[in-house]
Amino acid sequence: MVPPLAAAATWPNGADWPALGLFGALALGLPALGYVFLAIDVRRYLRSLRRALAVIVQAPTAVPYWVLRDRPPCLETFGVDAHCSEEQLWAAYRERVKDAHPDRGGDLQQFLRIQKHFEQSLHLVRQRAARRQRR
Repeated sequence: MVPPLAAAATWPNGADWPALGLFGALALGLPALGYVFLAIDVRRYLRSLRRALAVIVQAPTAVPYWVLRDRPPCLETFGVDAHCSEEQLWAAYRERVKDAHPDRGGDLQQFLRIQKHFEQSLHLVRQRAARRQRR
């Protein structure tokens, strides 16, 4: 014979309350803990992104070593790259020689070194321009 419903034990009983409490804590606590760790991780990501952006912003001013290695010292004197035009070289020369000229209070040795580097640079630029015209 089946016992009537009123006679059946009521739910939850004393043993079920701790299990319900543990389940509720896990059901609500784990997602909340996940959101906390997500917020911490997002903050760390944003900090690393800020550092990366700072490096990228400074990148155009910083020339890689492998570029400087392939640039002759005579062109480094004027701060131009290997594929500059003759006009760009002349402009860089004029800017550099303004302060180094002995008539303006500059050092004669430095001026002569700039002159020598200019002649070498002009020769390189004209050679590269001639090669480009032949192609």
